[in-house]
Amino acid sequence: MDIIEKVVKRIEKTGLIKKNDRIVVGCSGGPDSIFLLEVLLRIREEYNLFLGLAHINHMFRGDEAERDENFVRSLGKKYNIPVFVRRKSMEELSREKKITLEEAGREIRYSFFDEVLDEINGNKVALAHNLDDQVETFLFRLIRGSSFEGLEGILDLREKFVRPINEIYKSEIMEYLDKNMIEYKIDSTNLKNDYTRNSIRLDLIPFLENNYNPKVKEKLFNFIKEIREINQILEIDYNKYIENNIIDINKLFTLDKEYLRKKVINYYLNINNVKVSRNKIENISNILETGGTKKIKLDKYCTLVKEYDKIYLSVNKTEKNQVKELVLNIPGKVVFGEYIVEATLGEENFKGGEQEFKTNLKKDDKLLVRSRISGDVIFLKGMETSKKVKDIFVNSKIPKDKREGIPIVVHQKENSNEIVWLCGIRKSKNYFSNSKEESVVLKIRRN
Repeated sequence: MDIIEKVVKRIEKTGLIKKNDRIVVGCSGGPDSIFLLEVLLRIREEYNLFLGLAHINHMFRGDEAERDENFVRSLGKKYNIPVFVRRKSMEELSREKKITLEEAGREIRYSFFDEVLDEINGNKVALAHNLDDQVETFLFRLIRGSSFEGLEGILDLREKFVRPINEIYKSEIMEYLDKNMIEYKIDSTNLKNDYTRNSIRLDLIPFLENNYNPKVKEKLFNFIKEIREINQILEIDYNKYIENNIIDINKLFTLDKEYLRKKVINYYLNINNVKVSRNKIENISNILETGGTKKIKLDKYCTLVKEYDKIYLSVNKTEKNQVKELVLNIPGKVVFGEYIVEATLGEENFKGGEQEFKTNLKKDDKLLVRSRISGDVIFLKGMETSKKVKDIFVNSKIPKDKREGIPIVVHQKENSNEIVWLCGIRKSKNYFSNSKEESVVLKIRRN
């Protein structure tokens, strides 16, 4: 059995991929993504898969980035697979949002995957994380400080994201590709230890292998699997203790172990995109049984309030972020804080991308542009149920002080309102237009 068959057997066993799936394949052109593509090509006919390659040119490596983009385009032609390319500068986004290059790259990738999912009416995104990536992530989080949940590594399945080669060593991947003379490209930045993860890969792991245990990756991965099993045993239904983004302290103390109560606190901070530390969790845990009102400043944007038997977060809002609800006519435009949101008739100059949305709205439809409100949800492609807007902001790593300023387009109906677009972030699956007739196009740009 070759290594591809090993992965195919695992796919059959786990059900990560099912017949008739429509899959966006993250493809950088590097060895991992090429190996993943080989796996999917092996089962494409049997599973009746529809594949689309998603490639991002971060405009960070000059000619090398152009080379990789052209290589992925050539793969699309070779295997009759549509290719979608996004050109977006990590450096530019990093400066704009004051985040690291790694965070900027991740934000660009995941928003683009969502867009391609919508384009192909897909239901899954396949990513090429391997076993080495899992070990590196474990060490990275261990060194930085993490909960047991964080030490689980990279899961095979999380919502619409699947990782079929998650338990294959990098050395196995390289050996297969080289043996079968399958072309791939090398990202030269992976060979530099400028970033923490690269340093772990290039320095720390080889040091551990050479000086302590040549099978250290295997040992660490076995430990990761044990942590996952422990987390399953200690799994908590967080909804029992958190309702409307408020922790009920009385219900929290029905958990008789302090560790379990701290798990709920850790989860609560995470879903609210608050950077977690043991010190913060300890401080919160220490005020649970105190009387009256207590406050703990968690960061410059957020304060935790303990009020009698409730715990909730208070977010400091600036005058700049407080924007009124506005009516958006079709056609028409409104100025919403730092943005201009526009609705046009027709597709003239329509370019697509994150900043534009071709919809099935009609001229007489009533639209509002507003900030988020508690309980907001949106319906996304690839998901059977709605997704909380709060969770999308958290997963997209939108800073708390920016969330109130993000325009949300809402369709006013007779008996209900429905979110059409989290502008520049996510689009509702219920409003995509495939019509060749005149469509309503929503656009957003900086004011």
